[in-house]
Amino acid sequence: MTIGEKWGPVMLLTGSYRRALDDKLRLAIPKPLRDQLPGESPLYLTPGLDGCLAIYPPAAFAALADRLAASSPAAREVRDYSRLFFSQASTVTPDSQWRLRVPAELIKWAKLAGEAMIVGVRDHIEVWAAERWDEYVAQCDGQYEQLAEAALTSPGAFVLRQGVPEVAAEQLTGAGSRSPR
Repeated sequence: MTIGEKWGPVMLLTGSYRRALDDKLRLAIPKPLRDQLPGESPLYLTPGLDGCLAIYPPAAFAALADRLAASSPAAREVRDYSRLFFSQASTVTPDSQWRLRVPAELIKWAKLAGEAMIVGVRDHIEVWAAERWDEYVAQCDGQYEQLAEAALTSPGAFVLRQGVPEVAAEQLTGAGSRSPR
């Protein structure tokens, strides 16, 4: 069963947007991203990876929860991550202007102050301190092709990522097929 069959159409959140955190600790979600999100449904705001925050629509959050539930509860890392992840997650509902109130503890965790970068990442949105995002992009600059090759051709790169069925790397890279003469 794919994520689309279980929770509805797969979202494809893309783009990056610079926005200010207001004095009430709210962050406005840009229109191109909010147009892809489900109406007035609550969203899930969590600590993300690499020092950012993550905003998950209900379907993506449920898929992540299912994936964690399928992991071995005997593994210490699974228990520790699950405890930290779910205990720090907040349910947030956008206001009429699509602003989300970010809890102070998550602002502190992500070192948000002033400007933030709001980044669409396939099935979720990441919120970065603008300076951290700029540093991250500078660090990755010049590595795009290497990163793409590693992500698209590594063994198991597409094995049930958040409920999406496996896609053979050969289909994406053309490996195993004859090159045109």
